[in-house]
Amino acid sequence: MRRRSFVTVIASFVGTVSGYLLGRRPAQAQGSAMMGGGMMGGGMGGMMSPENMRGPMRTGMELFERHKLIRRQVTELPDGVHDVTTSADPTTAALIKEHVIDMYRRLDEDRPFPYPMSNSVPQMFANPTKYQRKLDILPDGVAVTETSSDPEMVAVIKAHSRELDRFAKDGMPAMMRGMM
Repeated sequence: MRRRSFVTVIASFVGTVSGYLLGRRPAQAQGSAMMGGGMMGGGMGGMMSPENMRGPMRTGMELFERHKLIRRQVTELPDGVHDVTTSADPTTAALIKEHVIDMYRRLDEDRPFPYPMSNSVPQMFANPTKYQRKLDILPDGVAVTETSSDPEMVAVIKAHSRELDRFAKDGMPAMMRGMM
């Protein structure tokens, strides 16, 4: 029974996101079971709120759809990671830049983003002063260096990099596995 309800929840989530990506208003989007007070309202911190749907959810979902066009090169450092995320496709490269810039802005403004498909993102938003971020905009994407002197935060940074690798490699299935 629990598995069935989880599948229903996932189907509703995907339907709702798809509706938003197609420009439908919440009442028109599939997945009405998720709306009410859940992902749309306060239950998950408003993950599906209009602000998030115009920003990180929209770009994130588009990047999941374009995952095969994304290339990542990761260098693990003793105190963090250096990630280069690029795409030869100009639209995908622009989405990569937009998404990372938006997420870093949210970190700087202490505007957490409810992201249940990631174990690391909530920890990063809960501890933005425990690690340093350096973003370099490239013609075809971004180069990011994230480091910390806190060993627990270093583990979170490296875990996040591995999540992004899975997202870029597998797309939506990797995101769904993160929610289970």
